[in-house]
Amino acid sequence: MKRHKFHHYIFYALLALMLTSLLAGCGFQLKQRSALPASFGPVSIQGVSTFSSLYRALRSALRQSSINIVEDTAASHSIHIKPSRERKVLSVNAAGKVSEYELIQRLNYHVTSSSGTMLIDSTRLSRSSYYTVSSTEVLGDSTEENEVYKRLEEDLINQMFDQISAALK
Repeated sequence: MKRHKFHHYIFYALLALMLTSLLAGCGFQLKQRSALPASFGPVSIQGVSTFSSLYRALRSALRQSSINIVEDTAASHSIHIKPSRERKVLSVNAAGKVSEYELIQRLNYHVTSSSGTMLIDSTRLSRSSYYTVSSTEVLGDSTEENEVYKRLEEDLINQMFDQISAALK
C-alpha cells in the first residue's frame, strides 16, 4: 500500500515538472513592468502632484528603469501629465443601493525633449475596471476602489512607457 502511494507522489511530481518545463519552453512569462532605456533620463514630471498615487507609481517605474526625476531645467525629457478619474454606477440591487461600480482612469500626456522638441504629441490613454460593493463592509469598499485605481494607473504607466520606448527607436 505504501509503495503504491509513493508511486503516485513520484508520478504527480514528474507531471508537475513536465508541465513547468512546457510552460517555460513555450516562452510563457508573467507580465512584467515595461522599462525605458536609461538614456531617456533624467526626466521631469509636470502636471501631477508629488503626493498623488500616480506620481508615486510613475516614480517607482522610472527608478526601476534607472531614471532619475529632476527639476524641469535639468531634465533631458519632460513628461506632461493630466490624469482624471471617473466612477460610474453599473448596477443597483433590489433595495435601490449601488451594487457595482465601473472605475475609469484616464491619462492625457505628452513628452518633450529639453530642446522643446515634441517626442510624443498629446496622447490619451484610458483603462477601466469594475468592483462589486459589499453591503456589509463599507470600509473595505474604499480600500478595494483604491486598489483598482492603483492597478489601472500601473497599466497606464506600462502603456505610456511602451509608447515612449517605441518613439525612442
